Amino acid sequence: MRGRAGQALLAAVVLFCLVTPLVSGHDPHAPDLGRAMLPPGGEHWLGTDQLGRDLLTRTAAAGRTSLLVALAVTAATTALGAVTGAAAGLAGGVADRLLGFAATVALALPGLTLALALAGVLRPGYGTVLAALVPLGWVSCGLVARTATRQAAASDHVLAVRAIGASRLYLLRRTIGPELAGPLLTVATADFARALVAVTSLSFLGAGLPPPDTDWGGMVSEATPLLVAAPRLAVVPALALAVTGLAVALVADARRAAQSAQAGGSR
Repeated sequence: MRGRAGQALLAAVVLFCLVTPLVSGHDPHAPDLGRAMLPPGGEHWLGTDQLGRDLLTRTAAAGRTSLLVALAVTAATTALGAVTGAAAGLAGGVADRLLGFAATVALALPGLTLALALAGVLRPGYGTVLAALVPLGWVSCGLVARTATRQAAASDHVLAVRAIGASRLYLLRRTIGPELAGPLLTVATADFARALVAVTSLSFLGAGLPPPDTDWGGMVSEATPLLVAAPRLAVVPALALAVTGLAVALVADARRAAQSAQAGGSR
């Protein structure tokens, strides 16, 4: 039930972010100082911001950016973690110990602080956000991939395939790889929520995407000086982020519950 509610809520958020900028008739980036700070009304359902931009359309456009960047970060960290974790879990020995050491170091480091430092050195942009968040974001997927690979490698089926001379690459692609999909998808769902918060946090702190591109964190940062005079400018994108985070959390919880039930039933 929670999973379906989360999926429906997430689908509604995605639909809002994709469709609203196309049908609203307002440019989310073009300023119109003659319409600055208009209250909510028929033409502008949520009013306008300090530069005269429609708040509803800008929130949707910023959400589209937030979701796409978080998805790109999650895809990169999942791919990196899956490859390194599966390779180390199958190889064992030194490779496995090196992965464990690297994961321990990555978990001990202050991820957001390092991301801010890197983002402060490089020019703001999509590549900088990826470079700031991916190097330490692979750990959860890497550890899950290593554990799942170890378990799969000890199964009778994989041992039989190895006995007939199958290469490690073949094992990863044909036998072990498909068994990693479920656990990795569960972890990636939770990682997406963390990536979304990290991306918006970087933008809120001024180390995210450069204008005119923005995300929900950037919108909240822009609205901070007007928090008393026009709280809706910060509340609307913050609420959108909270709703999206809730939706992803519900989906992640449902996937974890299903994964646990499947693991319990297989014993």
